[in-house]
Amino acid sequence: MIAMLAATFTFLAVLPAAIWALATVSRPADARLRSLGAGRQDGRGLEAIPFDERVIAPAIDGLGRRLAAMLPGALVRRTERRLVLSGRPMEAAPFFTVVAGMASAFAVVYLVAVFALAGGSPAPLAVMAFAPFALLGAMLPMFWLSMRARARQRVILRSLPDSLDLLTITVEAGLGLEGAFKQLVDKQDGPLADEFRQMLREVGVGKTRRQALLDLADRIDLDDARSFMNAVIQSDELGTSLARVLRVQSQRLRLRQRQRVEQEARRAPVKMVFPLVFCLMPSLFIFILGPIIVSVMEFLSG
Repeated sequence: MIAMLAATFTFLAVLPAAIWALATVSRPADARLRSLGAGRQDGRGLEAIPFDERVIAPAIDGLGRRLAAMLPGALVRRTERRLVLSGRPMEAAPFFTVVAGMASAFAVVYLVAVFALAGGSPAPLAVMAFAPFALLGAMLPMFWLSMRARARQRVILRSLPDSLDLLTITVEAGLGLEGAFKQLVDKQDGPLADEFRQMLREVGVGKTRRQALLDLADRIDLDDARSFMNAVIQSDELGTSLARVLRVQSQRLRLRQRQRVEQEARRAPVKMVFPLVFCLMPSLFIFILGPIIVSVMEFLSG
């Protein structure tokens, strides 16, 4: 029992260090190659490479690749898609390692608790019940990834009209489309600016502007952004006035943003029903009926 507890606590102590290594090294193989190159340039060997980049990150990456190979292809593709929508906080293979680590941690903690409460001899059914806890631990990283992707999309959706206004102003001032995007990247920060920066890098290495804009729309996965990219592509191909297209798109986006706000305002009374029923009404009943009940009880007891 003591050995099991010691192993559990050791595992839970190593897990945060592994997650920290994943957060600092998003691409373990590339980071390792860069470290090896730096070590050779200054005359030092493998001792110049940090331990997390030399041992922990490659081991986690390899374990994640093996886990991804055993999982259904649809699940792997959906997870990779969510990682793209969330801004790639890590690669797919390390993420699956985190999923497996969380599932193992929840299962081990449950088993330790069961053995401790049962005095070392729990019922077989209680031991087999570790599966739901392991599933819960595996679902937590997935839930976090989905929440991060939705939050990032909301930030992009809110910043899209302002970014489009800046593009319109710069294009009307005489800059070309790529120059307008460069001004946008220099003037703004956030997920949308990062996506535009990635698009400019892709165009710089030889990708066509059309394909770079389509890839940008796929990475954002918003109807407003996709409509804007298609309008820019059509304007570029047909030779129409880009400034006019941007002005129309900016007005349309602001109109849709106002409509979404009005829609959320109409939903507010419905969302307030449940807090009122479960929080306000019980206290109101206690405040109104409490003295009456006390008086009735005193009358009946007398």
